[in-house]
Amino acid sequence: MNKKLLAAAVASTFAIPGVVAAEASFYGALKPRIQVQDSNITFKDGASRIGWKSSKDMGNGNSVSGKVELGLDMSDGHINTGNTSRVTTVAFSGDWGSVSMGSQWSIMTGPDWVTCVNSGSSCAGHVGYQGRVADSLVIKGPAIGPLALSIQMEADGSDLAAWAVGTGIDLGTINIQAAYRNTDSNAATEVAASTTIAGMTLAAGFSSQDVGDDGNSLFANISGLKLQYDETGGDADLSANYDVDLGGATMRFGVIDNEGSDTAIFVQWMYSL
Repeated sequence: MNKKLLAAAVASTFAIPGVVAAEASFYGALKPRIQVQDSNITFKDGASRIGWKSSKDMGNGNSVSGKVELGLDMSDGHINTGNTSRVTTVAFSGDWGSVSMGSQWSIMTGPDWVTCVNSGSSCAGHVGYQGRVADSLVIKGPAIGPLALSIQMEADGSDLAAWAVGTGIDLGTINIQAAYRNTDSNAATEVAASTTIAGMTLAAGFSSQDVGDDGNSLFANISGLKLQYDETGGDADLSANYDVDLGGATMRFGVIDNEGSDTAIFVQWMYSL
């Protein structure tokens, strides 16, 4: 069954009379991983997922889109459950920017993903790290020259549970990302910058919080060899990734050396559905 037929079958199952459904497209990524640590061999999953997405033209330069994405574990084939296991959103966008709601990627990933790159890495240098966020509304304004601004609000049934603001500045040779998140009980600030010199990508990040240790991180991509360093509270974590194009799939070799744990090595395959 091809992607369009599969998407149509799913859409027809949940069709509501009188409602015109957009044509949904199916996508996915399979990421099986074999890891060796302290002579133990483990079959793991590297964040596999499947999903459906669609969009509609609302006219006047505006559009609406939806996405349903499910995480799955290739080690035993089960669908992941729990809040923020993947992404489920409805979004409206236009020249004015965008508004998205649901379970989605936090705007804290702006500075996070500058140096939090490698598979298997701890990303402990990002003390304000927040991957996906539930019960959220994210508003992104239009880019004004090199500057962009985003606002995030989280509501869990009580008062506003948390809020965040993020910005990015693209100066061509250097990209700077910053974000701040307040949960009432704690607040975190993250700043990261990256640049490309002679074909090498170099990046650095710093994060601080009102309660707890600060953190810092470094990342470098040198001819495809991706190196990452994270430090917080005096503990340092290292990781390395290298990808090999297999023609239709990718094989990733990785090393993870987190302080307090045995060094792990892994091979991960990545195939897009």
